[in-house]
Amino acid sequence: MIRKFALSLMSLSLAGLLVNVACAANPKTVRSTPASVSNGAESANPSSSGGSAMDPKDDKHSAKMDDANATLRGFADKYDFMVGSVFQHRFFDDPGFQKTFSKEFNWGVSIVFPQFTEPERGRFEFRAMDADMAFARQHDIKLMGHALIYRNNNPMPWLHFQGDPRCGGWSESELSRILHDHIVGVVRHGGDTYGAWEVVNEPTAQGGNGCWSRILGTEGLIVKAFKAAREAAPDKILILNDTFGQEGVNRERVDSFFELVDRCKSQGAPIDMVGVEMHLQAHRLKPNWVDEFHYYLARARKSGVKVFVSEMDLYQGPQGSVSDPWETQRQVFYTVVRTCLDDSNCKGFFTWGIADKMTWLRDRPNDVLSDAKPLLFDDDYSRKPAYYGVQQALREGRR
Repeated sequence: MIRKFALSLMSLSLAGLLVNVACAANPKTVRSTPASVSNGAESANPSSSGGSAMDPKDDKHSAKMDDANATLRGFADKYDFMVGSVFQHRFFDDPGFQKTFSKEFNWGVSIVFPQFTEPERGRFEFRAMDADMAFARQHDIKLMGHALIYRNNNPMPWLHFQGDPRCGGWSESELSRILHDHIVGVVRHGGDTYGAWEVVNEPTAQGGNGCWSRILGTEGLIVKAFKAAREAAPDKILILNDTFGQEGVNRERVDSFFELVDRCKSQGAPIDMVGVEMHLQAHRLKPNWVDEFHYYLARARKSGVKVFVSEMDLYQGPQGSVSDPWETQRQVFYTVVRTCLDDSNCKGFFTWGIADKMTWLRDRPNDVLSDAKPLLFDDDYSRKPAYYGVQQALREGRR
């Protein structure tokens, strides 16, 4: 299971704060999308014979798209579709990062983990958020705060959650007040520059949200957190996000997730939108992965919540495992965005990073994929086949 605690890739620097998140991809190209993409079977999991992990710059798809000036956000803005990626502060001074991000994306993911935003009780640290807001305002980008509550790995250090079976000894009432005050403080600081907040992240993952869930209960945590966020941001999008595997969108996990959504909503949690992570691996994709995505979208509609693809990357697979990894990437990215656009309840698509050199898959604590090139741009910010798959779907628009 993909574990975003690799986002403890975040470290402090940049005027005292350095956020190491991760993600990105490789070069330029495109071909027309074959009909097989629509059913997801043949194109999603191609034959492994004759494959190689060649640099996509050198492969047969290196023909440039017809309009080099066309951008993802240029198409997405026409129908108010969110297309975004994660801010990575260690690259903020890189002109290629700034230029590519501001040109291609209309939303940015701003990392607001509690250990960074409230390092001491009652003392907030907002320099990283302020840097994100300044960049967003300069380039007309909306921000999504990720994530107000997320696991034992990312709480305020003074809670003493990690390594303590007593979870710091906090009572339910004490921790409820801490939760409320923290969320209200952070969300109010974000103001109108933040259009959305990922309130709780990965609630159905193994271990849930650690001590938060153990003391407050899984549902209690979500209900309290969402109510606090709504208090601070009456008109912003409030999101519950989760991960569903590397082979597709696991149906059992989907059912568990939406049963939780329904229970929390019945208790007054103002959940506006749900996020579906798609940290996929090309050589492991199930033949019915597209059907699984359709199932997720249908469950969201039934639960009365909007949807967006919150974090996507596609590992191309070990050398030789996929016959044409870059064409496969293009097809899969196209299919995900096309499927989202075909459902009016699906409102956006975010990649987890923009350039391959930034990917968290190369840096995570476990199961490191040092050869990963899972994103839309290569290390030099050149457009990859995957980019043109996304652009093609956005160019086609809603149907």
